[in-house]
Amino acid sequence: MKNLSTNSKLLVGLMLVLGTGILLQVPLTWGHPAYGRFTGTFLVALLAARLRVSLPKLTGSMSVNLPFILLALSELSLAEALLITATSTLVQCLWSEGAQQKPMKLMFNVAVTLIAAQAAWYTMQAVAPNSGLGLALGAAAYLLVNTIPVASIIALTESGNVFGIWRQIVQLTFPYFVLAAGVAGLAKLAAHAFAWYVPLLVLPLMFFVQRSFAVYFHALREDSGQKSAYAMAASSGRA
Repeated sequence: MKNLSTNSKLLVGLMLVLGTGILLQVPLTWGHPAYGRFTGTFLVALLAARLRVSLPKLTGSMSVNLPFILLALSELSLAEALLITATSTLVQCLWSEGAQQKPMKLMFNVAVTLIAAQAAWYTMQAVAPNSGLGLALGAAAYLLVNTIPVASIIALTESGNVFGIWRQIVQLTFPYFVLAAGVAGLAKLAAHAFAWYVPLLVLPLMFFVQRSFAVYFHALREDSGQKSAYAMAASSGRA
């Protein structure tokens, strides 16, 4: 993040306080997890977090670990799901920018995903924890709670319109969220038959999803670049 304004610092501070409070639930509520299912989901989520796609025209990236976060929120305890969410997001951030990643930006990203995961879990519990509807609405809650703070911090640090940036993020990522909810739902159905290694079976599918989005976003960047070049040429001609 660039030099933060007062409003930016307030937003980051709020996210860090909320995220820290949520993360503290992990050691306080850790019980006797199903270690096989937790370990399988945890490891696959870490691998999926390394498969990321940079969003065109925006400062940010998208990784394909969301189906595993949703599956953890639906199938595991809240403490296990939060640990998977925080760790896989941390891996995504470190892998995407490495040593260039600033600690404040890293902590902000982890905090936002934790808040989104908590919102998704509450939504699932309020609707129907083991239903497809609960999973779909949980994914919708995750989308809203995750994208609003991200759009806000981008607008504050890069002088943009919050709603415009949020709409652009949603337009780019909504198909992925729908797909992630569907994949998590199928994995949830199969989990009763295939147990802990179901997430491992999903990972190859998410690899192809990542490649598809990478090709699609690359085409968007090229199309945008061509339009900018045409606009500059037309402007030069009028001059």
